[in-house]
Amino acid sequence: MKSLRLAVWLLITSSLLAACGGGGDARSPDRPGLSIDPSTMQLEFIDGITTLPGTGNNRISVRMMALQSDGINKNVGPAQNITSRVNWTLTNTPLAALSSDEDGDLSFRTVTRNGIGTVIDIESTQQMEIDAAVVSASITGTFQGTSRVGDFTIVPPTPSGAEQLVGKDLILLDPTIPGDSETNGYRLLQYFTNTSVPENRTHTVVICSSSEFATVEAGQPVSPGDGVVDVTYTNPFTPDGDNTAVEVTLFAVDGDSNAACDGASSDGVRELKVTLRPATFSSVDICAVINPAGDACSAGGAFNEDYIADCRGLDTDSIFVPAAQNLQFVARKTFNSTTDTTQTLTEYLCSEERENATAPTWSVDEPDIFSSDPAVDPDQGTAATIDRLAYAQLVEVVANPNAVVTGNFGEGVPELQDSLTLNLVDARVDAIKIERTDGLNADDPQQSPDTIYVNSFLDGIEYRALCQFSDLSGTEQEFETCPNGLIRWTSSAPDVAEPSAEATPVITLEPKTGVQLAEEPFPFTLTVTYIGSDEDISGSRNIEARDPGELQALRLFMVPNQSEPDEVEIDQFACVGRSDLVSSVSNDENFVENGQQFEIYAVFSNIPGSADPNLDDPNAPDSGLVYVTPETEIQFSAESGYWSGSWADPAMCQSISNLGEIPDLGEETGGVIVNSPAASFDPNKKGRLKSDGLLRLNTVCVTGFALQDESKQIPEDIRTVDGTTILVLPVADDTLLASSNELCETLEPVLTLGGSLSFVDGDGPGILLPVIYGVSLVADPLLASLVANDDGGLLPVEEILDGLLYGDFTGLSEDAPDLGFGLATITDGLINGVGDVPGLGVLVDFLDSCILSTTLDIVGGLLDFILGLGDTSGFEDIDFSFEDCAALFN
Repeated sequence: MKSLRLAVWLLITSSLLAACGGGGDARSPDRPGLSIDPSTMQLEFIDGITTLPGTGNNRISVRMMALQSDGINKNVGPAQNITSRVNWTLTNTPLAALSSDEDGDLSFRTVTRNGIGTVIDIESTQQMEIDAAVVSASITGTFQGTSRVGDFTIVPPTPSGAEQLVGKDLILLDPTIPGDSETNGYRLLQYFTNTSVPENRTHTVVICSSSEFATVEAGQPVSPGDGVVDVTYTNPFTPDGDNTAVEVTLFAVDGDSNAACDGASSDGVRELKVTLRPATFSSVDICAVINPAGDACSAGGAFNEDYIADCRGLDTDSIFVPAAQNLQFVARKTFNSTTDTTQTLTEYLCSEERENATAPTWSVDEPDIFSSDPAVDPDQGTAATIDRLAYAQLVEVVANPNAVVTGNFGEGVPELQDSLTLNLVDARVDAIKIERTDGLNADDPQQSPDTIYVNSFLDGIEYRALCQFSDLSGTEQEFETCPNGLIRWTSSAPDVAEPSAEATPVITLEPKTGVQLAEEPFPFTLTVTYIGSDEDISGSRNIEARDPGELQALRLFMVPNQSEPDEVEIDQFACVGRSDLVSSVSNDENFVENGQQFEIYAVFSNIPGSADPNLDDPNAPDSGLVYVTPETEIQFSAESGYWSGSWADPAMCQSISNLGEIPDLGEETGGVIVNSPAASFDPNKKGRLKSDGLLRLNTVCVTGFALQDESKQIPEDIRTVDGTTILVLPVADDTLLASSNELCETLEPVLTLGGSLSFVDGDGPGILLPVIYGVSLVADPLLASLVANDDGGLLPVEEILDGLLYGDFTGLSEDAPDLGFGLATITDGLINGVGDVPGLGVLVDFLDSCILSTTLDIVGGLLDFILGLGDTSGFEDIDFSFEDCAALFN
């Protein structure tokens, strides 16, 4: 390949020769160079966040972007970050201020992720009362006499649950490398119901570790602001060992009381279970995202896997990249299980900390197709290609300009490196289209318009603009995300709904409040225009607006198959497995998912079909249901117990506190009590329930709710009509995993039997779930104690299985009980019967003939009955009175 550096030298030489022939040529030095065109300035809120929590220590950020011009060629991209060159002011902001240094001068900050660059922070300066009014304010940026204004609000903080310790919870360490280690950052965050911006409270605590394999950095508490505490994990695994996963508990204690973690213990709330798992790093493949979304990469370097489909190059050695685009390079790292080499695990990274590295993570052989400096960021993997003018000049001397980018994730090991060739093409756009980012795109959006809801808590619909580049026509890359700054969004009815931004490729069409629609539904159009080509190219999407009326009910749905995320159903039961699984592993049929995705749909008073909603297909047109999971007003709940169904009025989660007299379990569990449920909702992916810890056995009751807010047409606190019981299984390794999966498959079809008895109206929890919950009251604390005291040795797999399946926990602790029954015993008894006691079918018929007294009677009586310990005389006569029935169970 001819060197691009030589090509650029020839290009400069030809420019000088053109100058000798007189001015006017496009490359003549008497032509003005490119400079910022103030008329193209766009003020952007980072991540689209325009709501500042009034906590006294939070912040949101903005930047100013603009295109360039040489006086003849206008709208030359890619967009330039000019934030530090702009004069910034705030208005109506008694509760906020612009970030400044000790001298009172504005203080700018550089955000490396996703190529965001320089930003100016708007900081909350005072703690607002929870019942304070929302404050509306604005920020103005002025450059060369041209100004742009951005509106934002300051809201009183309404906490959503307790503080959460957040960070990476799966650490992969290679047993063949004794010195293998990994460092990650952790924060204590408080989430809120009325804004997506959490409060960082890391500076108020000291983060401690339960394990010698997790070393927390010294110097805590950290300074206020964007505080983070690094934890370094060292390798507990050995090349010749029968390695099993190790669980580490990170927990936070008040910083003013214990700065050294001396004798500290977790409160069970501000903690995070981190799993160290043995895995051998086998390969890396790199790809590139063209014009990545603002949340493509996390602050810790993880790639948002929602965008995997946009990452080009995983299955090929070369891709096309248009001029004037922003790029994010991503590495897919593949690991092999140390216990089963047929199992693989993957993770996607934009960047990672590499100790003692001798080569940069990201590098490029020829930098001249890039306008960024450095061409490719060696740590973050970001880049920008040259503008269209530079491209036109370059192809005069190099027919097919390209560059090779390399991702280096191992020192001198070919399998741990990968390269991708980028072929640069023109940025001419032939067509542009609009698509929803949630994937709910009709085959013909013009004939099936999207619906947006005004005068409600519903936030609107997120869209992105896709450009069809001329040189990519007919390839797999026919449509790519349009570049930032080179597009313009408009609404034909801005008083009804308008885009959240004007020039970013991803926007939210935000509905207004206090709107009186001229007709219902009210039709209007969302339009996007590409301004960076030879002529403007526009695309549009038809929208209709409705006023939904008051919120009347919430319905809870579950995604039963992770490979088909658009399919949802109402289901009262599911299993989740170990906390260290990821999707690529759990796709194997031998694995139980480590998490379960839930979605919430709403019934409103004015939505067509709401009187008889279509529960079989909530996404169908006129289903009468509205998808509301992403809304900040919608929350999920997970608590230890099981869903009552209609066996309680109203239906609710049942737990030990609902059983009447609470039994003393201290003797059975050796004094170990577990207060927290075995699964919780992931703060980073709404609706995703994930198991907490390696060894947990518990039933968790899942519901959803919305709190009263009459200003948003939520007339009262509303909880989902439906609930789900999740069985969390203690699958820490392959042996436990296989047994638990088999158990789950056996339990699922029988769990609902006995749930629809004729003397109750509707569905109940079935006759088995209360029993499983009762077993877990003993098993879960024992398992938690086992993990807490684990010294990194082998987990007693057989003893755990004996306890879970047959009720004999004495192999785990001499003080532990032998219950005489376990989940396998119960399951077999239910299906086949025990001794003179018939199987489940007859038992259900029997239960259908009598009304049982309390849940404790059901649990205790059923255990005796199944195990053949009860008096079964007269059982064949099912025409019992209530007194006869009660006598049989007592």
